[in-house]
Amino acid sequence: MSDAMPGIVLCGATGRTGNAVAHALAARMDVRVSALVAPSVASTPSRALPEGVAAFATLAEALDVVAESAVIVDLTHADAAVKHLELALGRGHHVVVGATGFAPGAIEALGEQFAAAGLGCFLVPNFSIGAVLAMRAARDMARHFPDVEIIETHHDGKRDSPSGTAVHTAQMVARARRDAGREPGPGAASAGTGHGRGESIEGVPVHALRIPGATAHQEVVFGAPGEVVTIRHDAIDRSCYAAGVVAAVAHVSDVRGLEIGLEHVL
Repeated sequence: MSDAMPGIVLCGATGRTGNAVAHALAARMDVRVSALVAPSVASTPSRALPEGVAAFATLAEALDVVAESAVIVDLTHADAAVKHLELALGRGHHVVVGATGFAPGAIEALGEQFAAAGLGCFLVPNFSIGAVLAMRAARDMARHFPDVEIIETHHDGKRDSPSGTAVHTAQMVARARRDAGREPGPGAASAGTGHGRGESIEGVPVHALRIPGATAHQEVVFGAPGEVVTIRHDAIDRSCYAAGVVAAVAHVSDVRGLEIGLEHVL
């Protein structure tokens, strides 16, 4: 393990994603999990935690015992993440945020406070290396194929819809399309109007499915006369997010204020 790599305080350690990431990180030799945080630790953890790692019911308790250089990784949900960000700001810790679904302007306002404090707030809609590379490919495609729609599928317990990944992908695609001087195709005009046409995010139709048995899946579908191109990513096991978490933790100490997207690291 590199001496330069800070310890990790992982919030949401008993959630679907947080628990898988906690176990994957604990099994690695190149990182140190300093503490795990989950409310159910106060009684019986709702999912088994890695052995040998200190666990706390609240972030405040964890920060009382970890080094000042520790990075907080938040894999909870928007409401809890806002409280954790405010606490991290007051205690002087950089934060990597995996939660999505924030109220409009909330994360941007906190980012300004982090910048003023000289701290990093790195928001990562998706920690999967494969998913981020798929988003990059979609961005490149959008420069040449302006007609595009996104279909994302997650488990039926996911709180936000559409997913943060789909929103971020749509924004990347829309930006690339604008930079190339391309206009959305005629089909985009009906997005968000009902009739099964999904939600329009910067002119990109996004369709969200929430079904049992799913993990995290996304298709970005491009069309042009005579051809259709589909870029698809499937997260089969949530442990795939661990590599992205490590990359984000290594990067966040160089961030001041809010930065969004793992593509800045890869």
